[in-house]
Amino acid sequence: MKKVIKALAFVAACALVSSCATISNPVTATTNPFGTKCGVAKSTLYLGGLWSSKGEENGIDKAAKSAGITRISHVDSYTKSYLLGIVIEQYTKVYGE
Repeated sequence: MKKVIKALAFVAACALVSSCATISNPVTATTNPFGTKCGVAKSTLYLGGLWSSKGEENGIDKAAKSAGITRISHVDSYTKSYLLGIVIEQYTKVYGE
């Protein structure tokens, strides 16, 4: 019986450590031509969004400013989930000139 419990605990620990998901979503597009610059803004959420690291913001404005983009061509959003949703990283990528 102890071997079964240890085996289940091991399997549960492996599942917790190895679980990961990435979701990509297009946000918006404009009529501006595809640019050569790409700006990224990132935020990290812990415990399913209850706690954010350093009050980071991953908005379009911050991503555009990080690369010096004034004319946005399109915007993508990415969400990565680790450890069964305990740690969530959110990215906003802005492309343009």
